[in-house]
Amino acid sequence: MKRTVCILLLLPGISWATTYKCVGQDGSVTYSSNPCAKDAQVMHFHDDQAISQGKLVVRMDTFRSYRTSGTVNGQPVSFVIDTGASRTSISQHVADAAGIKGCANANYTATANGVVVSCQVTVSELSFGNFHVHNLVVAIMPSMPVDALLGMDVLGRMKIQQEDGVMYISNQ
Repeated sequence: MKRTVCILLLLPGISWATTYKCVGQDGSVTYSSNPCAKDAQVMHFHDDQAISQGKLVVRMDTFRSYRTSGTVNGQPVSFVIDTGASRTSISQHVADAAGIKGCANANYTATANGVVVSCQVTVSELSFGNFHVHNLVVAIMPSMPVDALLGMDVLGRMKIQQEDGVMYISNQ
């Protein structure tokens, strides 16, 4: 009996041990538990998220926020999933690290922390989990204390479910 319980406790860790990302000749991206090509990229996920069956599963953190890792123009970032934000925003630090130069449409933006000056830029690619968005207009918030906020301009295209401190995001 003890042996069965120990094996069952190990199964979740084993099932998420390795995920491979492969890019096909046509540019299509697939994720698999088996290497799909000799140049397959091993993906690393934080303990608070997992990808299964085309879904991103994110657990609420100790700050009662949902966070996930991703990239902006290939630059690694940590996104706060913000269903109250109409637009995806990045910090000035992330913009600089991602090589984003210039800023169009400088304006005042109302945020949860008050009114701030921001500007809009188009990023060539934003990714999180197994989702990729191309040519997305984002706001650069110079004094934002987090890397990035993932807003409803992206999340509104997806199905989002939240239950018992777990958020499920899928493209269906």
